[in-house]
Amino acid sequence: MGSDGLIELDQSCWSALAKYNLVLATVFAVLLLVVRELNPGQAHLFLLIENGVLALLFGGIQTYCWISR
Repeated sequence: MGSDGLIELDQSCWSALAKYNLVLATVFAVLLLVVRELNPGQAHLFLLIENGVLALLFGGIQTYCWISR
């Protein structure tokens, strides 16, 4: 699919990135459920932080893959 000279972005690399995204989103979802159970008043703050982190991570990975095409 493309390469930046450091990482060959073939189909297996895209598959690994998709699995990484799925695992990361699942971990954050479980963390949110735990925070909601332990401290419901802080769940909204955690959700904002979580969305920011996910946006930065997923956006960074997708941008890297797009630029390296």
